[in-house]
Amino acid sequence: MRMGSISQFLVFSVEYLIVTTVAFAIIALTIQACVTDARRRGKSPLLVTLAVIFFFPLGLIAWLLFRPEPLDRGDSGRSFRLKDYRVQ
Repeated sequence: MRMGSISQFLVFSVEYLIVTTVAFAIIALTIQACVTDARRRGKSPLLVTLAVIFFFPLGLIAWLLFRPEPLDRGDSGRSFRLKDYRVQ
């Protein structure tokens, strides 16, 4: 009987580990998407991420509905442009 309780504990531990890992992966991907999108649209990545995480899921829905248009920087989202660093 003791062996059964140990195996149940191990199964529970593995299930808990898998669920926790998936939850952290979803949170990390959400944060990464918020930061990238906020930068592309010229808004503070910190404030957008805090709003989305603390007010989830309403914060995410609000950001998706009311976010501004992307900035037209002409560099397709890249922050490094060689012509900015050329010496003339």
